[in-house]
Amino acid sequence: MEQRRLLAALCAAVPTLRERAEAGAWSDLLDELLDELAAGRPVEEVCRQLGWTTGTGTERSVGVDPADHAGGARLEGLAPVVLDGDYRCPLHRCSRRAHRDDRGRVPHCALADTAMTYRSEP
Repeated sequence: MEQRRLLAALCAAVPTLRERAEAGAWSDLLDELLDELAAGRPVEEVCRQLGWTTGTGTERSVGVDPADHAGGARLEGLAPVVLDGDYRCPLHRCSRRAHRDDRGRVPHCALADTAMTYRSEP
């Protein structure tokens, strides 16, 4: 799997991984791995240490599909908000794209610990 796509999948999976890490008492390991990733450790190594198989297209699912998104924010009694672009990695490191959720919240980059950057389509 292309490194940017793997990084995008990991970013989208971090909230689920955090829940599982807290339940399984390995939060410190997850935090350490994410810190190492931010410091430049290859994403493939981090994913392998998390138990994902890389390079074969058979990454273990953690229940999060980075392609999932709401079509636009919906507010009761108002027309749906439609954006002509999407949100992307604020660090320009991965290929993840996302949209606001059904409550209008901006997607969050778990690896950068910040909101994703909006870019309109030309």
